[in-house]
Amino acid sequence: MNEILIDTNVFIYALDKTSIYNKQSEEILTNNNLTLFTTTKNISELFAITSKLNISRTITHNFYTEIKCNVGILFPSNESLMIFEKLIKKYKPVGNVVFDMEIVPIMLSYNISKLATFNVKDFKSIEEIVVFK
Repeated sequence: MNEILIDTNVFIYALDKTSIYNKQSEEILTNNNLTLFTTTKNISELFAITSKLNISRTITHNFYTEIKCNVGILFPSNESLMIFEKLIKKYKPVGNVVFDMEIVPIMLSYNISKLATFNVKDFKSIEEIVVFK
């Protein structure tokens, strides 16, 4: 199985028809050869970002409903918290990178090592995962 975690920016670009990454994002989200996952953190980020961009709540909610139907949503656990602690000690992230690092332990606790993102720089140094743009 080709399991991959979808980062928030892929969802945002799929929603934004004017984005230069829109087509690539839609291709990722509709690729039948991939089993898609995201985290509850990515979902909350989606709502935070779309509200900052003044995207209508109706559009955001409808898009979220599609996500729930087509993407597995992963939740943090005690195991992911232990992995998070190890990664924080190992990588010593600073500032907002800590928030990006938060999704990695969740995906690893579900044995998912691939991440689809357009924000490669925030994840490229994390040896435990493979980042796809």
